[in-house]
Amino acid sequence: MDSPGPAWELLGRGILARQPIAALRDAYARTDIVALDLDECIFPGYSQTALGARVARRLLRKPDRPGQRRLLARLAGGGLLFAVKEVRRWLGAEPPMRRLVAWYEWVMRGVPEHYLLEEAQALPPKAFPFAAETVAELARKAPTGIITLGLDIVARAFVAQFSTIRGPSLDFFASNVVTFAPDPRGEPVFEGYAADRYLLDGNDKVSALGRIMADYGAIVPLTVGHSDDDVGLARLARERGGLAIGFNPRERLWGTFDIVALGESWAPVYAVAAILAAPEGADQSRTWPARP
Repeated sequence: MDSPGPAWELLGRGILARQPIAALRDAYARTDIVALDLDECIFPGYSQTALGARVARRLLRKPDRPGQRRLLARLAGGGLLFAVKEVRRWLGAEPPMRRLVAWYEWVMRGVPEHYLLEEAQALPPKAFPFAAETVAELARKAPTGIITLGLDIVARAFVAQFSTIRGPSLDFFASNVVTFAPDPRGEPVFEGYAADRYLLDGNDKVSALGRIMADYGAIVPLTVGHSDDDVGLARLARERGGLAIGFNPRERLWGTFDIVALGESWAPVYAVAAILAAPEGADQSRTWPARP
């Protein structure tokens, strides 16, 4: 894997590229589908954890029934487990995804479906600044969607809310699917993940994108990711003659991507899309978005 070095060229504020701009524009012109990561990419954090925290606050402040507060004990335990996971990740010993799924199923089991659906709607507005604008810009080029190890109820909320006056800017998503079952009162509550539709690692992401590309008849993907789980998607994009963009990836992963965008918002990724869409010699002074 390549390492950062002299081969990288500064393309703009917070934008590094390791190919000539003409080659990057050619690849962008060939792009016929765009796949984006969600957690720590479009969304600043883990959406599952954010969803659990929102549900806990709702149960604490105003549950539908006082008896539902019994669910808070497991949600509090989930917060502790998340803290332990973060420490282990910092030490380089993050638990396997399948164990994290089992933990999340235990923590969320019994939460009413409508709590999850309603609280999921609050997450898209918390996306990184300029993420929605950038997605809309990419969607002008090709069908655009999310490939995530997160939950379908969250991904669906992003698809529903990321839109412009031209209409929705997200066309598809692939994610883990959660299932619900009636509780003793007949109310649908969280049961767990659909075991036959797991997305647990980068290989699962590649398979999911392959199926979506077949559905769309697409050949050349552009991918935006940041972590080890996005390496396979980046390689697929480059093998197909497309582009792999890294948003704030760790330096050891820089060589996975054609372009690295660094910053506290998606403004550098927006600028990348504008630069690559512009003809050679065009004025680049307006490629940076003016406001969030």
